[in-house]
Amino acid sequence: MTEAEAEALCATPDEARRREIWQEWQQLTTSVRSCVGEVAACWLSGSFFTDKPIPADLDCVYFIDNALLANARTDASRAAFLQIVATKDEVKKQFGLRLDSFIVDWMPLPGVDAGTVFRQRNYLMPRGYWDDLWSRMRDPDPRLESVPRHGYLEVILDGYK
Repeated sequence: MTEAEAEALCATPDEARRREIWQEWQQLTTSVRSCVGEVAACWLSGSFFTDKPIPADLDCVYFIDNALLANARTDASRAAFLQIVATKDEVKKQFGLRLDSFIVDWMPLPGVDAGTVFRQRNYLMPRGYWDDLWSRMRDPDPRLESVPRHGYLEVILDGYK
């Protein structure tokens, strides 16, 4: 889904609040892009995408090329900003935005076995974690909670290159 198509989801009865939260996501996304150059994609989830009358926030995971992240992290101020974006609740605390954001180091290698333990730990495991977490719905029955019954939205920003 494109960013424009995702923005169309804001057309709901509580449009004003959702539009404000969406604008906050766009603001953060612009800042992340300015910091690293390009963001391949962003996965979105949370109460923003439910029928909850008043969504609390929007949850997002930015997928950023590892080489771009490594370069940005050589600068202390950019590294500090990226640490805030990558850490739960920090964007809310530091910037007052209604967003929970995280970063996954995307490593463009073919296949799932290519690469190192670093790739497994910093890309494959976090990607699997977010996919599994956001595919579940809370339920008192642990077995039912483990079944994929929910989803998330992937917004392609600058694309996987």
